[in-house]
Parts: sequence; C-alpha cells; structure tokens
Amino acid sequence: MTATETLIRDFEKFFIHYQEVWNGCNAEQISAFMSEDIVIRWGGPGHHIDDWGYEQAKIGWQQAYQQYEGHHPKWHFTVLHLTPATDNEVIATFWVTFETDGKLLDVVKLFVQRFRKEQNQD
Repeated sequence: MTATETLIRDFEKFFIHYQEVWNGCNAEQISAFMSEDIVIRWGGPGHHIDDWGYEQAKIGWQQAYQQYEGHHPKWHFTVLHLTPATDNEVIATFWVTFETDGKLLDVVKLFVQRFRKEQNQD
C-alpha cells in the first residue's frame, strides 16, 4: 500500500469517528478537532460571507447544539471527494444534510475542509 493510500484509509476511519462526535452534540468534543489557527469561511444567504477563527467556531458549535437541544438532531454526511494535500493532510469535500425530531430538513451544506493528522494520532 502506498503512503497516499494509507493516508486516505486512515482518514476514512477517522472521518467515521468525526461524524459520530459531530452527532454527539458535545461542543467541547467537536471543538477538540479544531486547530487553534483554524480559519473558516461561511457563505450565507444573499451572498453574505463570514470569516471565523477558533473562538468564533467554538461559540458556533455551542450555539448550534443549544439551538437543537431536545429535538434529536442528526447530521448525515455524503463524501464527495478526498484528496491528499500533503503527506499528513487530507482535503475532504462533503455534503451534510440535517434532521430534527426524525424529520429531514430542506437544508444541504457543502463543506470543503482540510484535516491534518497530528503526530500523536494513530
């Protein structure tokens, strides 16, 4: 197996865990995946763009989970493409759909995220 194939295989295992944590609705746990130098760009309705850093992203997770508390939120992921960016980074492109109280909402979000495998990760 090549280094690239190993990186992608390891990422796919990690990404399953990432989705489980995301769906666990614990802002501290999902925030633990973020680098303190993270930069996030959100595109919203009406061509509105927001740029977030680490602290804003942590607050965003807290607010999102609080907003849906008691409504049994669940996010569904569809991976569109995975590509190595470096020898320890993968860029993942994926859709996320969302349900509350067992009802699928008419919301689809496209994510393009860069994930870095840290030295202390298996």
